[in-house]
Amino acid sequence: MNITPTILTHSFDQIVEDLSRLEGLVTLVQIDLCDGIFGREKTWLPEGNEKLPSNFSYEFDVMIDDWKKYTPRCVAIGAKRIVAHADLFKDGDMEYLVDMIKNQSIDLGISVSNDKSIDFHADMIRQAKELYPKVFIQIMGIKKIGEQGQIFEEETIHRIRALKQQFGEMSVQIDGGMKPDTAKRVVEAGADTIVVGSYIFGSHDAGEALEALNLAINN
Repeated sequence: MNITPTILTHSFDQIVEDLSRLEGLVTLVQIDLCDGIFGREKTWLPEGNEKLPSNFSYEFDVMIDDWKKYTPRCVAIGAKRIVAHADLFKDGDMEYLVDMIKNQSIDLGISVSNDKSIDFHADMIRQAKELYPKVFIQIMGIKKIGEQGQIFEEETIHRIRALKQQFGEMSVQIDGGMKPDTAKRVVEAGADTIVVGSYIFGSHDAGEALEALNLAINN
């Protein structure tokens, strides 16, 4: 079971500051990218020449209408994992995305908003899986993407079980609404990773918050 902290902020300097709070605690960090259109907040967006601290691996959650512009910038600054939100994908978009990342062997997460059906999510996952071997599933634990601090969406439990039944060999991570009690529930439903933002960064001590999450999901 893995815990991935996620950073949603409005400046690159704040990202670096938040990363400093995670020193020695984790190796993988997710950075949320939102444009205020598709993802509800408007965050820092990469230019493609930034230098992130080298002692972490980075996953970028691309909640952006113009993902074709920003995904290559994430690759340029060292993304090891990309989460794509496929809500508005058209014919050929999955192929276009895979072409962007395949030469770097980047892990690809497929996510959709919770107002999309499970069947739609499953279809997007199958499309990716047919094109590329390094695919995982992200399920949103909240109703509106790109905004931290929301309550947990109860439908998430059903989504985990349904997608695990169809894609049992694939890793599933849950992003949003994660704190000790909800983290325990999603792990019991079959999740492999939880992605946590406000519970960690809203805490006085990030290490204590991570410890509380670990205790909840391992007991």
